[in-house]
Amino acid sequence: MKNIKIDEHSQFLLMTVLLSLLLMKNGFYLFVTTATIFLALYILQQPFKPGVFSIFAVQHFLQIAAGVWLCNYLGQDIDYNTNSRSTATIAGCVGIFFLLAPVYYVQNKIPTQTFASLRAFTQQFSTQKIMYAYIVAFFTASSLGAVAFLFGGLTQIIFSLVKIKWMLFLLFGFQCFLRDEKKNIFYIFVALEFLSGFFSFFSEFKTVIYFLIVMIFSLVEKLDFKKVLYVSVVGVCLTVFGLFWTNIKGEYRSFLNSGTSSQVAGVERDAAMDKLYDLSNKVDNEKLEGSVVQMLDRIQYTYHFAKTIDRMPSVLPFEGGDNWLRSLEFSTTPRFLNPDKPTYDATTKTKYYTGIRYLGKEYGVSFSLGYFADCFIDFGIYGMMFVLLALGMVYGLIYNYLLRKSSNNLVFNYAVVGAFFMEFNALEMDSTFLLGRLFSSLVTFILLVQFFFPWLISFISLPPEPEEKKDEKNEEKEEVVLVEAKQN
Repeated sequence: MKNIKIDEHSQFLLMTVLLSLLLMKNGFYLFVTTATIFLALYILQQPFKPGVFSIFAVQHFLQIAAGVWLCNYLGQDIDYNTNSRSTATIAGCVGIFFLLAPVYYVQNKIPTQTFASLRAFTQQFSTQKIMYAYIVAFFTASSLGAVAFLFGGLTQIIFSLVKIKWMLFLLFGFQCFLRDEKKNIFYIFVALEFLSGFFSFFSEFKTVIYFLIVMIFSLVEKLDFKKVLYVSVVGVCLTVFGLFWTNIKGEYRSFLNSGTSSQVAGVERDAAMDKLYDLSNKVDNEKLEGSVVQMLDRIQYTYHFAKTIDRMPSVLPFEGGDNWLRSLEFSTTPRFLNPDKPTYDATTKTKYYTGIRYLGKEYGVSFSLGYFADCFIDFGIYGMMFVLLALGMVYGLIYNYLLRKSSNNLVFNYAVVGAFFMEFNALEMDSTFLLGRLFSSLVTFILLVQFFFPWLISFISLPPEPEEKKDEKNEEKEEVVLVEAKQN
């Protein structure tokens, strides 16, 4: 196994930060959550291998650690508003390793790669044609997203097809950075994705940030002090932006849906942009500070888990697998086979297991339980780890299938893996939603692998080169390998 190289200055800084957390309020839980992400990234983040599970680990960490940060910001003990947030926090950290262990096993089987070896795979494709394919996918995905809910049983498949756009986005990004070409065009695409995301009700501007991070993680070989500083600065900027967005999103979303309870945008883009600009000008430092609690409360997802632990088994008995079986049945039964199948409402389950009286979808809101809590509901703290391990095995099998079967080009397969798994990075998904999206995405991608990807690869591939040019390139590769060997 080859891990990311970390220089001595960065190691010292990271260890100092980690140990200093023990001196703070709720220091043990700050230490455990931070140590968890340090260790998870050290294990998962291997040079020039897919970075999607690194962002997966980071997102889970944020949704666990934010609960501790919220308590500290309020000056409260970790269990101030529930008896079990401390238990939920530790269980969440342990659960991350059970979930990602099978993924790590598969990732470790990928042969060691270098910048030069990945670059060699990009030589098989035309960056220009990939760009054309992405542009077509961008407009097609926008059209599909607008009509997805009009086709009932096909909605989930349509949303899975939208992942083709993100696969091409990643593939184009890999081409640009590995071959050092068309980077400016890629930056324009990033800006367009970011800005167009503000016109959706669900803040989809965040998605392009996630995919950009996945691409960067996939190409990182070492971590030095300068990179640590860059990451810190980016982290601060994203935090400020998050506070900014938290402050205005409520009023902005009310404008998008014209004050109705629907979760769709119903105004023209020019009007939405004008409203966004107007709200932005009203934000000041005092309002930003007031958004801290709201943002941390939105990010964290240990509260529902903790409230469920409070009530089980003292109020409600453990269900021994029935909860996940109901989710599996709901997710895999087509509506035409069960016309009485109810519509999905995450809040109903959350209200039942937590005892919290939330408003529901009829008011245009939704509160999800989170799938770690779903695991606990069936088997308790210890048993839930084996459910997470089983889910991780499913992820590992899919990961292995997509890496080996999508194509003969490793960079193409990296893009496929990133597009498939990105949506599963959130701890907040409950078991019903997770299994539904996993099932529909898997069916869709198996069909894509069999029928669409061969055509796509044929379209973006460059014609075979004459033997003379191949010999010249082989000599260049040998020189690159020798240089890299000397550097290592």
